[in-house]
Amino acid sequence: MDLKFNDGKFRILMIADTQEGAKVSSDTIHLIEASLDRAQPDMVVFSGDQIWRKSSFNGDRVKVTSALKTITQPVVDRKIPFAVCFGNHDRQVGLSNEEQFEIYKTFDGFIGESDEGIDGVGNHCFEIKEGDDVKFLLYTIDSHSNLKVGYDCVHENQIQWYKDTRDKYEKKFGNVVPGVVIQHIPICEVFDLMTRVKRTTKGAVRGFRTHDGEYFVLKKDRVNKEAFMRESPADPQENSGEFEAMCEKGDIRGIYFGHDHNNSFNGEINGVDVGYTQGAGFNVYGPGKDRGTRVIDLYSDGTVETYDMRYRDIVGKKLDHPIKYAFFQLCPTNTFDAVMRITKAFVAIAIILVIILILMMLFS
Repeated sequence: MDLKFNDGKFRILMIADTQEGAKVSSDTIHLIEASLDRAQPDMVVFSGDQIWRKSSFNGDRVKVTSALKTITQPVVDRKIPFAVCFGNHDRQVGLSNEEQFEIYKTFDGFIGESDEGIDGVGNHCFEIKEGDDVKFLLYTIDSHSNLKVGYDCVHENQIQWYKDTRDKYEKKFGNVVPGVVIQHIPICEVFDLMTRVKRTTKGAVRGFRTHDGEYFVLKKDRVNKEAFMRESPADPQENSGEFEAMCEKGDIRGIYFGHDHNNSFNGEINGVDVGYTQGAGFNVYGPGKDRGTRVIDLYSDGTVETYDMRYRDIVGKKLDHPIKYAFFQLCPTNTFDAVMRITKAFVAIAIILVIILILMMLFS
């Protein structure tokens, strides 16, 4: 299927981290439907962690197919072409990403491909044309999964694949073709949009793993006005040089990712718009009714504009499952957060017990 500009614009809707179980939340579907109807995109990209929880699926292909079909059905119904990336949770359901990719291929409108000879599943470069001319490229990249500690990075052979693809188009047309990248796990350089601050600073989020013990806030003059960051970016354990490679020739105009559900912001780093898309799923932790999706507008002159759409604005305040929503609002964002919460709880209990003991001694 040819992807074509319409009056000089091509619109992508990015949906991140639906992270659903076998029984998909109707609130997630309401958000997807409202996003599609509001944005009227030319293409949709699900950017990883569409599903999760082995206990919910246990490798049952029928259950996996049903969940993926439910999540993508609003897109299929509207006859919008779509593709997917994979995140760190998809494979945990008991079916490999390769097996899931074959399931996606059975859905109407799925145009994803997986280039051979490189690591991961779903790596592909989509051409976006104006007439017969290729005016923009969309790279979907597999950013892989968990390591024993932390997260993996985009691998060296994938970076080389990107370079070879970029250079092939440059050789064919005599100039680099502008492109955007969508993947799941962020690039390490996203911290350039943040300032390291004291723990007591209002709104500070605590880093972990590669930034353990550090605290950060967004640089307001570097990000969009509606930006929010409510958890630390969970960047890869190693900087593989992906971003550096994508800055070499100035062709990449934007890199967008999900992974950390409570973050939504974008800003320029070395001439590239870099941005988080918040989680869309209601069967997992998320930023309240600021759960949302991202519109990415590509223009045939090589420029990019982007903004997010939020549940509270496009669906409203009502939820089908308010109790479950309240539960997930209390859930920790990651293992580190859970440990910290438990530690704080034990410390608080210990302090209370000490106070009680002192009072008992004083009044005995």
